[in-house]
Amino acid sequence: MYFILYKDSAGYWRWTLKASNHEPIAVSSESYVRKTDAQHGINLTKGAYNAPVYEREAA
Repeated sequence: MYFILYKDSAGYWRWTLKASNHEPIAVSSESYVRKTDAQHGINLTKGAYNAPVYEREAA
């Protein structure tokens, strides 16, 4: 897996997480004015790999 960090057509920073087959797994849900903020979003996503998974029953 790897991240792509890029500027969108409006000039804001975004990221995409891609699988080893180059298909997108996750994308930033917001755009960022500063590159460092987008990088922080990437770091938060990296940290989520250790997050617990909870299953809920269907409503």
